[in-house]
Amino acid sequence: MVNMDEIKGKLNQASGELTDDQMQVLKGHIQESIGKSKESGENSLNDLSRTINEKIEEFKRKNRD
Repeated sequence: MVNMDEIKGKLNQASGELTDDQMQVLKGHIQESIGKSKESGENSLNDLSRTINEKIEEFKRKNRD
């Protein structure tokens, strides 16, 4: 899934390429990378949360019996 930072980064890259502004292109690459990092972090957090919830449910099932 693409987030707003990735979209803004791609737009900045395209804008920089159209105007031959290398700083704008670089800014776009950095912004896109930040967006990808945020997404990766969110995915890792979601995976961790899911694993913890599964372990809690497993613990509850074992201690019910």
